[in-house]
Amino acid sequence: MTEDTPLTPLEHDEALAAELALGLLEGPEAQAAVDRLSTDPAFAQAVRDWQERLAGLAEDLTPVMAPARARQGIRQRLGHALPPLETDPLERAPWWRGPMGVLTGLLAVAAVAAFLWLPGQDVPATPEYGAELVAADSDLRVDARVEGREMRLALQSGPAAEGRDWEIWWIGDDGAAISLGVMPRAGEMRMTLPEGLEPSNATSIALSDEPEGGSPTGQATGPVVAVAELTRL
Repeated sequence: MTEDTPLTPLEHDEALAAELALGLLEGPEAQAAVDRLSTDPAFAQAVRDWQERLAGLAEDLTPVMAPARARQGIRQRLGHALPPLETDPLERAPWWRGPMGVLTGLLAVAAVAAFLWLPGQDVPATPEYGAELVAADSDLRVDARVEGREMRLALQSGPAAEGRDWEIWWIGDDGAAISLGVMPRAGEMRMTLPEGLEPSNATSIALSDEPEGGSPTGQATGPVVAVAELTRL
């Protein structure tokens, strides 16, 4: 902690408890404060008091959707969305991607297929949906495909202007728009749909014209340039 004037021991403990409740401590100082919770009941109570005060401050806040660039970064770090050409196409492939790996994979697929197609075996069908988003006043065209919980969007033509991005919105049957990130300027993107988003014929996909990186407010700030309903394929 940094202090302009000396604090009494009681004031020091109160300030330390507030910083711990706010998550401002780092490194050895944070570890020492956490260890103290189990040995100093008065300090532990001070931390709980601060946590209750801070929780009360959040009760009247209105939830706001995080910006698209933040959610996209989180999804990429969790492995739910991969940017185009994330890996070097010239990098030497591991052995399981070579001929032996392909042969092994084909044998495994054949074995699974033979088991699934035995008499009496039911193969559940994975629902698949598609949509084509086309702008009325430009050459923008994006193909969208949803299979199960996996979604693929491919930019066929019409990348966003320099300094702008096409932001992708999922519009459910309740009319609420949820951002799924921004379209790459070339190629396609894949993602796993967040929990709670269920594809259906009542779902629409829309694109809006936003600042580079996506809307900073969590809501569309630019015009909707294309929208299309998902259709069961």
